[in-house]
Amino acid sequence: MVRSIANPSLSYGELIIDFTSPETLVDNINEIQAYLTLHYPDAYVKMKRYNLMYKKYPIEAQFLGPDPAVLHQLADSARRIIEATPEVYLNTTDWDPQIPVLTIEYDQPAARALGLSRNDVSLSLLTATGGIPIGSFHEGIHTNTIYLKCLNEKGKPIEDLGNTQVFSSLPSINGVLSEEMMLKLKNGTLSKEDLIESLMVSTPLKQISKSVNIQWEDPVVPRYNGQRSQRVQCSPAPGIETEAARLAVAKKIENISLPTGYSFRWQGEKSANDESMKYLFRSFPLAIILMIAILIMLFKDYRKPMIIFCSIPMVVIGVVIVMLLTGKTFNFVAIVGTLGLIGMIIKNGIVLMDEITLQIGKGIEPANALINSAQSRLRPVMMASLTTILGMIPLLSDAMFGSLAASIMGGLLFGTLITLLFIPVLYALFFHIRIEKSTSVH
Repeated sequence: MVRSIANPSLSYGELIIDFTSPETLVDNINEIQAYLTLHYPDAYVKMKRYNLMYKKYPIEAQFLGPDPAVLHQLADSARRIIEATPEVYLNTTDWDPQIPVLTIEYDQPAARALGLSRNDVSLSLLTATGGIPIGSFHEGIHTNTIYLKCLNEKGKPIEDLGNTQVFSSLPSINGVLSEEMMLKLKNGTLSKEDLIESLMVSTPLKQISKSVNIQWEDPVVPRYNGQRSQRVQCSPAPGIETEAARLAVAKKIENISLPTGYSFRWQGEKSANDESMKYLFRSFPLAIILMIAILIMLFKDYRKPMIIFCSIPMVVIGVVIVMLLTGKTFNFVAIVGTLGLIGMIIKNGIVLMDEITLQIGKGIEPANALINSAQSRLRPVMMASLTTILGMIPLLSDAMFGSLAASIMGGLLFGTLITLLFIPVLYALFFHIRIEKSTSVH
């Protein structure tokens, strides 16, 4: 693995499945997903293509606003759009299902009269519902907690919580001071069991509360920048690029009418890519300035570096052509590959510019020097470029790095060819070299 596991937990795991080919993955991923969902209904299983950039869902549409009910309505509208789009599947939201919440209207005067506090009520309810942790035992490398729970006479959980017995954390002396208990104490007939029973008096919960209700509420309300938010999440269908799948639903989701005070934004891999691009281009101007400075020091002239840098945009022609032919998405890794081509094109430009300078220095006519230099450097420059292009072929079918390979292959091939033709033309323009009709090529 090239990244750590996403959510380390005893109840979470990741299985990496290697397929023999991309076609096999597309043909089997839906079948595996359906099998796991059918045979393991209590587990949440999601099949997705392995990615360096972990996001729980690659496509996330986020709605922000103050009212959870309105957020649910907006999310439902987006989910209906996603369900009707074949390019995406595994449609869900980041809100967990509602859970039952016990609400008690505490009768403080009645509780005080019986010597009971809010803490006593809380502890008694905890024993009747989830249980109180009182210890732990070890099972291998795992530690398990021991809980104390209060059950009814049949050994089952208490159904009517109003009958839950509430004990005081402090012993009650009201029963001890009664006339009957004092008489037994005087006669010496008071047993130990009677004394404990008189001290540990319990009271039904309904006697110290006005109402006991169970309501359904959201366990967690996600927030983003201090605002309530809800994310509609989905994954691209097998064989569909993430960005292509997002664009299939983007226009319809973005056209959902938002009430005043509500906003929408894309999260998932789209947000991660945008954030990565921001950091990627933060130092880009400095890199360009340093490259220009190095070239000026190398050639001791400002025109030759300008000629080389004018040829860099030619890379885009090749990148666009190959992206259209292969159907790849111009994503983050493709941009990284395109930026990496700048150094390769500058290297080719330096080789050609050095040859032109060398031939002119030998006394060859400038026009002939331009043509001869382009011809003589064509083979070594193309051979060097072809070795890189051929090395990228195995990555072309890769789900993560296919766009990177396509951008480098197309940009380097077309960029090199155009550069070898474009630089001599620019050199002639910058240095005012005229090619006479009678000029012959040697």
